[in-house]
Amino acid sequence: MTPHACDPELPWGVWLRGEHVDRKTVFVDEETGERWPSLRAAFWNGRLRMPDHFGKTPHDLLETMHAVLVATIRRSPTIHEQAADIFQSSTLYLLLFHLWLAREGLVELTEDNREARAVTAEGMAVIHMLLATRPYDVRKQRPSGATIAQLCELGLGPETREERLARVEKAASRWDVAFLRRREGGKPSIILSKRGDGVVPILETVWTLGLGTTERRDRFYEWICHRMDRWTAWGELATRFGSDRLTHHLLEVAAAALVDTDDAMPLIA
Repeated sequence: MTPHACDPELPWGVWLRGEHVDRKTVFVDEETGERWPSLRAAFWNGRLRMPDHFGKTPHDLLETMHAVLVATIRRSPTIHEQAADIFQSSTLYLLLFHLWLAREGLVELTEDNREARAVTAEGMAVIHMLLATRPYDVRKQRPSGATIAQLCELGLGPETREERLARVEKAASRWDVAFLRRREGGKPSIILSKRGDGVVPILETVWTLGLGTTERRDRFYEWICHRMDRWTAWGELATRFGSDRLTHHLLEVAAAALVDTDDAMPLIA
């Protein structure tokens, strides 16, 4: 499948035609006659020319792609932070992934080819498609979270800090995973609220961090809001491995983000 001209406001694959075969939908490329069982398969097998893994589209790799593309929209520079948060501290894996996305025309690299600096029109279309086709078993929850428009601007506007944070909290109060400001035990705190998987899926607090002053709490909350695209993944981390694991992970990510401000730090030590 050759690359198509993409509208960045529409999902990748809108040119495909759906046909019903044996009570299943098949996606057909009328130019080539190729047929795919899903949009993700059309993108992975057709557009990227990649093989299946154990006979299936590798959703974990597509989720990693989605994470990198959205992080590129919201933060720059972000190479060391991405390595710590998404790539298990492997800068080699990150470098290969960024170069691959650039080779496929989904991102533009910095002048030194060190990392992705911008998402292309097709990359934006891929973000729309991946978010719309995310299988429930990939994130094990209802698809309730930030929209593409919110990922592009929420918490990043020109308002005062309090106005930005209040807008994030208002939107996040309707999501299944959200960091929110609270007072816990008389201390200014940040909590992570996550909807459970029970018969009645109520919201539960799965992580809490108390800070000494409201100013410290709000500064750290703003840092977390800049990483709104990572909230779902961090919520899963807290649920699967406990609150202490999330605290340690956030410290690792924050330390890596500080390194991103030092241009003298080499990519591969």
